[in-house]
Amino acid sequence: MTSVHMERAVYAFGRAVREVGLALDRVGCRLQGNFAHAEDLSRHQSVLSLLGQKPNVESNVFVAPNAAVIGDVKIGALSSVWYGAVLRGDVNSITIGSNTSIGDHAIIHVSGNNQRTGPSPTIIGNNVTIGNGAIVHGSTLKDNCSIEVGAIVFDRVVVEENAVVGAGSVVTEGTTVPSGEPWAGTPARFVRKLTSEEQSNIQKAADGWQGVATQHATEHKKQSFDKYIETE
Repeated sequence: MTSVHMERAVYAFGRAVREVGLALDRVGCRLQGNFAHAEDLSRHQSVLSLLGQKPNVESNVFVAPNAAVIGDVKIGALSSVWYGAVLRGDVNSITIGSNTSIGDHAIIHVSGNNQRTGPSPTIIGNNVTIGNGAIVHGSTLKDNCSIEVGAIVFDRVVVEENAVVGAGSVVTEGTTVPSGEPWAGTPARFVRKLTSEEQSNIQKAADGWQGVATQHATEHKKQSFDKYIETE
């Protein structure tokens, strides 16, 4: 048998093994019924090394099963990365502080030498809330700020402490959003000063998300069928 024929035979055998495995997985799911989609059946790898860079994620961080934390990423204690979110530290680094929430389907990326604006890491502080579907790219978010649902924050933007970027807003590159101000619109502009109560609510929102993340993390740790059964 030639080497080509051998490679084809090995390939065919490997494919057959994979198909048998998939068939067994489907049978197992049917047997498990409502409990078939426990996290331990997911093939997705939430935390992934890239180019020798391994994410540094504190043990009490909640990373949703279908989120992606890739490469040069550091996440501090009690933070959360929600369902479908992507943190991609490939051409530069991402640093996230403590008690910070990255919402569902949010995208956190960076700027490298291959981009027009030049290299720029993403630095996100403590007690920051990033809303669902928001995009943060090569920018700096300082402590106790809020990026609301669907907002986009471009390269070299600085959002200072206790500032808010409104839902659906676009903060253009190189902009600074000063402390204590909400900005909104496309491009985002100053709206008014935040009251002291509104500023304190940013911290409360971060704490609230941390509590919800703890609940989700607890549920995802339930991997055995017995833990779902109520004792009589």
